Parts: sequence; structure tokens; C-alpha cells
Amino acid sequence: MKIKIVVVSLLLSACQIDRDKTVDRSKFTFKTGDDTELFFKNMRQSYYELEENKEAGLNVFRLKKRIVDDSAAVLNLAIVVNYLQDEAYILLEPGKRLQQYDPLAVLWKDAVSNSSGEFRLDAMNRESMLEFGSLLFEGIEANYSLTLPDGAPFLASQAERQAFRITMSDYYRLTRIF
Repeated sequence: MKIKIVVVSLLLSACQIDRDKTVDRSKFTFKTGDDTELFFKNMRQSYYELEENKEAGLNVFRLKKRIVDDSAAVLNLAIVVNYLQDEAYILLEPGKRLQQYDPLAVLWKDAVSNSSGEFRLDAMNRESMLEFGSLLFEGIEANYSLTLPDGAPFLASQAERQAFRITMSDYYRLTRIF
């Protein structure tokens, strides 16, 4: 009986998304490991829709609970697994409303310290998308208010923030950034 309780406890703790971990930029990598791929496949993949591109050796995972609304300023994420190279990438997928911004800039404000600034995506390459996604992730974790340059709220709802945070957390686990 005690063994069952321990096993169940371990499984439940493994399913928890990392809320208390910080992003270590010195660990930014695109490499995955057999153990992290196995964890993602067995524990997290069921929360995602899978798009396979066998010719390119890519699997694209999109969170099932993401926001799909072309009228909103939505920025969805996809995790792209390049299984031929043992790599994974974060892919930013801006909704139609966000595509008008080039480059994409997001203004942030910390209500506690009253500090503010701008997160900016100047290029759509894997390094820039990871950096920009990580800045937004950290802003969400710090409960920053986020707006677009025209003052429109950005990643304002709990559902939008949760979808973004979960996908980034899963990516960090897959690439051992967490």
C-alpha cells in the first residue's frame, strides 16, 4: 500500500508545471535528450495536437487549450521537435491581428515596482523566438501587465497566459532549460 502511495505521489508531482523555476539564459539550447523526449511523449504530449511532417523529420505540437480567435491579439506557441537532429524549437504563431506589427513589440509594466519597458521581436529565427518567448514567460510569471504599442491588452486573460506559460514550461523541460 505504501509503495502505491509513493508511486502516485511521484506521478502527480511529475505532472505539475514548474511555477517556481526561473529561466537560466546561459542554458538556452535546442538539444533534447532521450529522457526528456520520453517524458514529453508519455506525460505531456496528450495535452497537445500533433502535426507530423515526416519528409522534414519534424513534429509540431500545439496546446489543445490554446486560444484560437482571429479577432484577438493572440500569440500562440508551438513546440517543433526535429527528431532527426534531437532538437526542439519554440515557434511563435501570431494571430492575424498581431501580424500588422513588424517588428512585434510588447510593452510591460510591473505594478509593484512601477517599472516598465519593452519586449521586442526583431526576427523570426529560432534564437529570437526563444528569447522573446522567454521574456514574455518571465513577464507572465512576474504578473506584469502587457500591452501592444497601440494600448491594446496583450496576453491579458488567464486562459491566454496559462496556455503560453504551459507551452514554454514544457519546452524548457524538453530542452533541459528547467
